[in-house]
Amino acid sequence: MCVVVSNREKPMDTTPSSFTARNNAKRAAEKMIANGKAPAVDYGIRPRDDGRFEIVWKTAPTIGEVEASTNPLLSVNEDPSDAPPYAGAEEAAAAAGNKPAASSVPASGAPERDNKWPDGTRVMVRNKPKSWSEATIYTRLDAEYWRVQYPSGGTGMFKEVDIRAYDPKRDATPATQRRRAKATAPHKSPRSRYAIDPEAIAAGKLPDKAPAITSEANPHYQKHFDRLLALAKAGDWHAVRDYKVTGSNSYSKMVARYRQDLLALHAASEAAQ
Repeated sequence: MCVVVSNREKPMDTTPSSFTARNNAKRAAEKMIANGKAPAVDYGIRPRDDGRFEIVWKTAPTIGEVEASTNPLLSVNEDPSDAPPYAGAEEAAAAAGNKPAASSVPASGAPERDNKWPDGTRVMVRNKPKSWSEATIYTRLDAEYWRVQYPSGGTGMFKEVDIRAYDPKRDATPATQRRRAKATAPHKSPRSRYAIDPEAIAAGKLPDKAPAITSEANPHYQKHFDRLLALAKAGDWHAVRDYKVTGSNSYSKMVARYRQDLLALHAASEAAQ
């Protein structure tokens, strides 16, 4: 049986009896559940004739506190993030509270051995005929209904027909898929034209000639490249390894890199023999 919150509230209960936004009503219901003041853990949100929303509890009525509802339709299958963010600000402040504590047993006592969606299962739930949202199973309410929690923190109640298993390939958001594709794509860093080709290094093949310095301000670095290649072709690898490069500008660093490439090439050649 469904019941609605009565206008005759307890003296110390500040929860409004109706709300300007569906989101505020849901937050108020969850707060009552968390504080142990709710008549049940299963509820719905019903629009009223005056445009406001009220909480409908699925439980037996308590005399003096609730009155029976003849309308069993519950509208709880919306993500709270869809509600207007500033609607009923004063009610949102009154309804804000901690997330509901998970129940150790299903609300209806339904047998767990037949539970298709155990607590914590990542699923997709249908909010509209062709609209699905990611969620996590929060708890089983009865033989037909499960409560889920959205990534945004809100909750909703769904029947089994409106729940499906989460598939990362199908259900991941486009942004997540793009990030995953970028993460798996091989990264190629730009190669300096003064460095030796990586394929030549792996093959242990010396280049035919040293790279040519084109900078008019640094032509004197050409002799370092030529000298290193000449030592390598002569097989004097100790001299290549001990070759000193002074300076800290970009060209001196490129000469040092060229020396390291030659040594790596030699190591690859030795390993292949």
